[in-house]
Amino acid sequence: MATVVTVPRDSSLQLRLVVGTNPETGAPIINSKTFNKIKSTALEQDAYDVANALVDLQKYTVDEIRFEKESQLTE
Repeated sequence: MATVVTVPRDSSLQLRLVVGTNPETGAPIINSKTFNKIKSTALEQDAYDVANALVDLQKYTVDEIRFEKESQLTE
């Protein structure tokens, strides 16, 4: 059986913003802004701090912050 090697790849940071409310259902309307090519060595706390700084620059309120790390699996 081969040994699996995990190779970290660039990550992405996503801000999910509430841009309005659906008049029929009252559910929030969510748009997202994604920032790609975040270094694989970035720490979660650092990504969160940057996301909060970016939130301050947005017109809309933030619903959620996502930090998605990617990896490649090889043998």
